[in-house]
Amino acid sequence: MASVYHRLLSDEKPANSRDDLESDVSDPIEPPSSSSKKRAMLRFAGIAAFALSLMANAYFVGLHSKSSVLACDDRGPDPVWGVTEPLYSPAQSVVKYERRVFDKLGVRTPYHTPYDDATDKLWEDLYDMGIQKITKDQAALLPNWTEPIPGDESHYVVSLNVFHQLHCLNFVRMALYPDRYGPVQQFGPPILEGDTVPFDHTDHCINIIREGITCNADITPDVWQWDEKRHMAFPHFDSVHDCRNWDAIADWARDRKITERWDSHTRVGHEHQHF
Repeated sequence: MASVYHRLLSDEKPANSRDDLESDVSDPIEPPSSSSKKRAMLRFAGIAAFALSLMANAYFVGLHSKSSVLACDDRGPDPVWGVTEPLYSPAQSVVKYERRVFDKLGVRTPYHTPYDDATDKLWEDLYDMGIQKITKDQAALLPNWTEPIPGDESHYVVSLNVFHQLHCLNFVRMALYPDRYGPVQQFGPPILEGDTVPFDHTDHCINIIREGITCNADITPDVWQWDEKRHMAFPHFDSVHDCRNWDAIADWARDRKITERWDSHTRVGHEHQHF
């Protein structure tokens, strides 16, 4: 029978650690005889030869893997931007990764129903970062040009797309509960005026979420383990993921939030040499 599934804890010690191995040594060791010395030397020579063989194999496998990676990634200059390196973001300097365990199926978090004022605030706090400003030099590195701030032309306007995605997810969440939030028509004007095919803000937000998920495809495997109560293999979503540290990104946005009034109807025009 399969063992009970549990989350990977950061303070768990793997079996057969150095302390475990050393604790098993309790009997005194007798000095080796001449024949045992010879056997030890032969054993050492065999281990050394095996280690050299492993190193050689690892070297050639590494060469093969490297060439394979290069072959997969060697796409030449991008036909639009003319570069092969990742696109620049002014927030990339604060990106750091951490291991995070997702919530287990059936666990109710503060972001779940029932919805109330406290739940609404939690959702809004996820993306209520305002608009950010970056320097002129940073704006020149962007793959798409952006506008300078009228009256402060040394700074330019941006907002991180993750906050737009979270806004859209909250929009869809509220659209599912019109009894509390009202009809979606009151959330904002339709995207396409006069279109015979309805396409409102909800449709826009669903597509934004689709683009975000497929762009940042999480390839963490969801495992299936035997569930004794259900008598079937059942999926587990509480797996360990490699995630970008959220607090660092949110702090970056808060620190650069435009606090003064920004008149988006005033056109200044960018003057820098754009990337």
